[in-house]
Amino acid sequence: MLFQASALAQARFDPPPRALTSPALGRVAPVAIEIAPEELQRAPSAEAPGPELPQTLPEPQEPVASFWPLVKVECLEALLLAGVLSLALVLPAWALDVTPVRLWGGAWPFLLPYLLATAWILFMAPLVLTGQSPLMGRYGVTLAEESPERRMAFSLVHLVSVTLFPMSFLCMVLSPRHQTLAELLSGQELLARPVERLR
Repeated sequence: MLFQASALAQARFDPPPRALTSPALGRVAPVAIEIAPEELQRAPSAEAPGPELPQTLPEPQEPVASFWPLVKVECLEALLLAGVLSLALVLPAWALDVTPVRLWGGAWPFLLPYLLATAWILFMAPLVLTGQSPLMGRYGVTLAEESPERRMAFSLVHLVSVTLFPMSFLCMVLSPRHQTLAELLSGQELLARPVERLR
C-alpha cells in the first residue's frame, strides 16, 4: 500500500489536450451575402406575375339533404312499407285459404312479430349494406355513418319514422334544419350524396 501511494505521489498528470471546439448555437459568425443594388431597386412589376390568391377562402360546408327529397323518400317508403306488409299478410292467408281479416283475428300474436321482422328487414338490410334505404338512392340521400351497428340502430328508428310519416313530416316542417323523426331520435344525419366526378 505504501509503495503504491508513493508511486502515485511521484506520477505526473498532464491535463488532456483541448478537444476541437465548435461555436455554440447562436454564436455562428454571420455570412455576408453580396446583392447588387439593381436587384434591391427592382420594381415588383418586373417580376413574373403569379396566380392571385383569394383573400379569404370559402369555408367548407357539409352537404345537407334538402326538405323535399326527404319528404319524397319518407312518403314513398311509407307506401312501399304498406304494400310489403299487405303482401306479407295476404300470402299466408291465401296459403291457408282464409281471408286476411280472419287470419289476423285468429293468429295476431304470431303475425305481429312476423310483420315487424319483415318491415325491419326491408330497411335494415339496405341501410347496413349501403347506407341507404330502398328509395334513398333514387333521391340522392345517404346516411352519414360508417359503423354497421349505428346503421342498424338507425334502420329501427327510420322504420318508426316511416310508419309515423305524418308526425315525421311535422318534425321536418317545424325543425330549423328540416330533420326527420328518425334524425331527431337517433342524432344522426341524412345528407345529400356527393356527385361522382367524371373521369
